[in-house]
Amino acid sequence: MAAPANTAAFSIVARLLVITIISWCFSTQAPAQAQPETAQPIVKQANGKLTTRREATGKPAPVAGSSCDFGVVVTTGDEFTVQTTGLTIFQNKKTVVPIPGWGLSDLIYARTRAAIPAGASVLRIPYNPAKFPPRDESKDTWKDRLVRDPNAELAGYMREAVKGTNCRHYIQILNAISPIGSSSYTVRGFGILNQDVVLGRRIFLHALAFIRIFDGRTFAIVRQSSALINLDHSLAVQKFLGKLVGGPYRELPAESFPTRPEDAADNPALRDGVRAMLAESLDKTLPLLLGRRPAARQSDTGAH
Repeated sequence: MAAPANTAAFSIVARLLVITIISWCFSTQAPAQAQPETAQPIVKQANGKLTTRREATGKPAPVAGSSCDFGVVVTTGDEFTVQTTGLTIFQNKKTVVPIPGWGLSDLIYARTRAAIPAGASVLRIPYNPAKFPPRDESKDTWKDRLVRDPNAELAGYMREAVKGTNCRHYIQILNAISPIGSSSYTVRGFGILNQDVVLGRRIFLHALAFIRIFDGRTFAIVRQSSALINLDHSLAVQKFLGKLVGGPYRELPAESFPTRPEDAADNPALRDGVRAMLAESLDKTLPLLLGRRPAARQSDTGAH
């Protein structure tokens, strides 16, 4: 009669063993099933590689509508001016040449991004020229200057340009304007100047940018300055010392001036010269305006 009892006891032990094994299997599988829920989101790029959608700082890249520390708007446009000035109005010529292949907007954003303190979130805001109407020169009279509020106008333009975003500050990089010596002529943005004078001609390549930083709530201008390479003297002092242009420029050989204005777009020497001056001036001026070094002087060069 002992055999049936032993058989029953063995059956109970066997069942307990099976239950234990099954429970152990489920306990080892649970962590593996939960792991994908904590993985970083991924975005499949055009090249087929999978990457996490993050900036170089390690913070998630901000998107339009979300809050960010800095919004960057590059409004210089992709254009290069080929200009000649002389003693008579018949010598004065100006042609604006499209230069989309020079990558100036990307360069400006990259240098601005590099100047912003590490860890800050940055949103690049597309440039819509329609939101920055050209200045109406017919209204630039002494009477109009008495009633106009330029800062309010600039705040209105910027508020419209960044609509739909929410950043603590906005940085605008635009073209600067400078007189040519003591003459009534001016140069603007990126270009090459042929100054045809009595004793010959002189050729100058220029890269004039202007920086404005706006408060993201009130759109008041916090700081602004021309992008400069020589920070030892104000533009007024530089002009007194004989500088021809208020901002980065360099003299070139006479043969550097393009025979046809449109040839400038395919000239690598002109492209590289502009890019070098632009990058150096932004790298020196932006940290000052962002408070990473002592504040820069207010510039007396115009901007547009």
